[in-house]
Amino acid sequence: MTQFSFPKNKRILKRKDFKRLSKQGKKVLTQYFIALVTKGAADNNRIGITASKRVGNAPERNRIKRLIREYFRHRKENNPETKDINIIARKGITSLPNKEINKELDKLFNKISVL
Repeated sequence: MTQFSFPKNKRILKRKDFKRLSKQGKKVLTQYFIALVTKGAADNNRIGITASKRVGNAPERNRIKRLIREYFRHRKENNPETKDINIIARKGITSLPNKEINKELDKLFNKISVL
């Protein structure tokens, strides 16, 4: 069960890391997500999630963040390179069912793995 854990060292939590990603990161776009990607500062893949008020109200934003975390938690070791990734949810995502959100995340992470 520990292989699916999501400890703090797999997350981007500090403002300076988010700032570094926004300045130096390469943008990867899909219809419902924007990802900012840089070479990893840590020894493993890390993820940060951003969902502004434009995405929806608090329960909707939290649902999206939970789905992104769960997707990453199960697939965090698929990418051999270490990368820092900030995923930004875009307006309109809350109207999609969970299956469609996972398809969008598949598209996004396929584009990220090509970088």
